[in-house]
Amino acid sequence: MTFARRFLLAAAAVGVAGLLAAWWWRTPTRERALDPAWEAVVTTAAGSGEAGPADGRRYEARFADPFGVAVLPDGTICVADGAGAHRIRRLAPDGTVSTLAGGEEGFADGAGASARFDTPSGLAVAPDGSLIVADTGNDAVRRVTAAGVVSTLAAPGSGLRGPLGVAVQADGTVLVADTYNDRIVSIAPDGSLRVVAGTGEPGFVDGLAADARFDTPAGVAVDASGTIYVADTGNGAVRALSRDGEVRTIAPGFGDGPLRPVGIAVAPGGSVFVTDDRGRVVEITSSAGQRVVAGGRSGYRDGAGSEARFRALSGIAVAAEGHVIVADRRNRLVREVIARTRSAFGPPPPPLRPQFAVEAFGNRPLLWPFAPMEGPFEITGTLGEPRGGEGSERLHAGLDVHAAEGTPVRAVRGGVVEDPVAAWDFGTLNESLRVGPVAYVHLRVGRDAQDRPLGDTRFVATTDARGRAVRIRVKRGARFATGEVIGTVNRFYHAHLNIGWPGEEVNPLAFRLHAFEDTVPPTIARGGVQVLGEDGVPFTRRERRRVVVHGRVRILVDAWDQVNGNLARRRLGVYRLGYQWLTASGQPVEGFEVPRETIRFDRHPRDPEAARIVYASGSGIPVYGNRSTRFLYRVTSTLRDGVAADGTFDTAALSPGDYTLRILVADIRGNEALANRDLPITVLSRPVE
Repeated sequence: MTFARRFLLAAAAVGVAGLLAAWWWRTPTRERALDPAWEAVVTTAAGSGEAGPADGRRYEARFADPFGVAVLPDGTICVADGAGAHRIRRLAPDGTVSTLAGGEEGFADGAGASARFDTPSGLAVAPDGSLIVADTGNDAVRRVTAAGVVSTLAAPGSGLRGPLGVAVQADGTVLVADTYNDRIVSIAPDGSLRVVAGTGEPGFVDGLAADARFDTPAGVAVDASGTIYVADTGNGAVRALSRDGEVRTIAPGFGDGPLRPVGIAVAPGGSVFVTDDRGRVVEITSSAGQRVVAGGRSGYRDGAGSEARFRALSGIAVAAEGHVIVADRRNRLVREVIARTRSAFGPPPPPLRPQFAVEAFGNRPLLWPFAPMEGPFEITGTLGEPRGGEGSERLHAGLDVHAAEGTPVRAVRGGVVEDPVAAWDFGTLNESLRVGPVAYVHLRVGRDAQDRPLGDTRFVATTDARGRAVRIRVKRGARFATGEVIGTVNRFYHAHLNIGWPGEEVNPLAFRLHAFEDTVPPTIARGGVQVLGEDGVPFTRRERRRVVVHGRVRILVDAWDQVNGNLARRRLGVYRLGYQWLTASGQPVEGFEVPRETIRFDRHPRDPEAARIVYASGSGIPVYGNRSTRFLYRVTSTLRDGVAADGTFDTAALSPGDYTLRILVADIRGNEALANRDLPITVLSRPVE
């Protein structure tokens, strides 16, 4: 393929904004003075975006769970490839990705592929050039030489619990973010362990190191003066520990939302860089405070500054002033953030489209989250239904399955916890847990109906004097087999399943839910088809029982679905909608030989305005204040592959005369509503004076 051809393909993939950035190559130019407000350009360093692991050329290689990164003096980028890979990878300056050590899950020292890790996470470079690895799943810290020989610095049983971050001081002392013990620990060159800061209880307290409290610290870094910096993930803060033993907060939050730091690194000039799990790279300086260097929304795009997109950033390493490497974990890529003034001109990466592996997940039927897992159970909500109050409208992202409070919730698919913080909203109706690509919502994570911990070491429980849980965390690297109990249904009386990446979920009913049957066609309410003007005012004039319309119109449909086994009163959202124009004699109008499908709830849209685009006022449970279940679809709007767009139909495309407007409403099994789907229409060329 010619260079020009590659450039055009890249342009099509990343758009105009990304096009300019795609021309910036990873090799920094000759150093020059760096402006304090330097502009960043983001480009992809390695990875195909497909699930790995696989070695090979830069953009042919695959990563499974790239979490930690480190940069060697010769420019080699090292990557801790965690769940699904369990190995340490390296990207050489010539663009070759290879495996340095590991390959099978386990715990074993040795050389190369004979060594074993379990979900390695953080990486750091020691003064002798070896790599220090936070071996999270093994509760251990390991060393890997340049030749790939692995040894153990802190073995399982040493007291560490799920360490995620590591750093190395000038004298070789290793610093460890002892994540689920909520403390910072050091490993001296003689192998002795010492608590540097933190009480071992989660909290948020500055002050003397021994009294300070952290909450799930995931990253640690150290500067030339010996100051230790901590990405205090659970607190959404960046903390600093001075050499005199004082902990202070240097970044309590940021910008238009909370900071959720995961990785942290210090540049030679003193800037502190953190990766924010919300998809941002943030720089913190003593003179200018905090600023977003790159990113801002979830997704994938190379580009300049805020135009770039990341998914689930984790590790970060400084290659030079104005040049950092980040692990874009959910995109399965290694990315580079470089000052525009220090980037050299070169070819762009090929077009990449990281996305959730729908086909691979669908290789097996989906089971139900309760026993017996073969089902069936009553479904109470489907993807795409409207939720939320006025001003906070949103679309339902998954599948609701009814069960009594206290019913054990079981893993519907075996998987690994990949996020540092995987359990959210403890004690609320929306308490949740993510295991691999499946999120479970409305449960008591890791405990029974009386809030007593399940006694499973994969759940890190903080309890009160009565033995009841007041906090539950789940360690990164924890594995759950299909059918294992992960919690119990809370007082919301159902479990909600999301499948796919957060904010981009796929309809769970697309995965052959075991014993799910739907032979009941959807229903269109009597008189449920309305035609409105572009201004939103309904056409009410009728002639010969036909609605008289003109100009651009919006079409609304009041419709719902039901499935086998549901209560008669249970209304669910439908799967596909559209419309068709027929002549007065019932023949399709040219261009409408088949119905024009406009809405398909196959993927959850990322656009927060999607609910307002797809649904009209009066929809929801209880969107817009309506307490009854009602779905008023705007079928002239579109929703395809998770992208929503407002729309109208211009009746000027039809010759003036009589027509039938036929509505398409179908469920995911292909059943279509037949009753009340036709509306007689008269189209005028212009409004009647």
